[in-house]
Amino acid sequence: MNEHLDKRHDRRIRRAKPSSFLAIIGIALLLGACGRKLEGTVTVDNGNNRSAAPSTAIDAGPIVERYRNLDDSHDSTFKIRASISAADSGTELNAPRQVHFTMYRKHQPDGRQLILIEFTAPAEERDRDGLITVFPDGQIEGVRYVQSTDSYIVTRDLMSEDALFGLTLQELAEGQPEKYAFTVAGEETVGGTAVYRVEGKLKHGSESKFPRVVLLISKENFASVRAQFYDNHDELARDLTVSKTEQVAGRWTRMRWTIDNRARRKKIDFEAVDVSYDQKLSDSIFTREHLKKIASR
Repeated sequence: MNEHLDKRHDRRIRRAKPSSFLAIIGIALLLGACGRKLEGTVTVDNGNNRSAAPSTAIDAGPIVERYRNLDDSHDSTFKIRASISAADSGTELNAPRQVHFTMYRKHQPDGRQLILIEFTAPAEERDRDGLITVFPDGQIEGVRYVQSTDSYIVTRDLMSEDALFGLTLQELAEGQPEKYAFTVAGEETVGGTAVYRVEGKLKHGSESKFPRVVLLISKENFASVRAQFYDNHDELARDLTVSKTEQVAGRWTRMRWTIDNRARRKKIDFEAVDVSYDQKLSDSIFTREHLKKIASR
């Protein structure tokens, strides 16, 4: 939380209604990467789609680089429906909670990424609307407008976890793969898709709650079909899977995906109900003034 904010005021706001916008955007970004179908090969391929032992013949660098560069759009708009429920089947469940939101994203020439999240249903979720800036150096700023106090809550803490879903700001920034040294641990088939199993270990001096990550990356289009994040005890903390992809404007786009948040025992199912690219979104919608306007309606 921004050091200039009054801590007692911040605790009162969080007790009143936990903020979920960082968590939801984090999930959407991490599993919403998309791009045009890529052609050609990047490594030596032994042609075996079954699990294989780690091989120095396969260089993880080009694979991860293509995965990171899949989204070549200037801007995008995703209308998303999310259903949140308890992940533990032994837990007594209420009906899953559903929310609808629109995520606007724009890449700036200076390397920044601007994101606006606007909740559209239920109506009382509007005060969770958020403005996100991802900086080229890996820092992230999240801003939320609080109508009752006519003020903004700002956070830049990369290690903090959101109270509702327990997700970090690192996940908001697509998992920040640049923080990891990757190797190809094998090749296998997942749901009929041939994938590389790529394992990442946190680089010395990098900060994260996840010392190890595993990505299953499609050999065909270099999109991730699954991502797993392990904690300091090498236990699985997050398990993200993609169940449906479609081509939208020539780009492979993830339309349905799920995150199993093991630490918080929460499961969130996402569905993109409408997607558009390169609509020339105005910079004005990625401002605090616009955030205040939509959160106050």
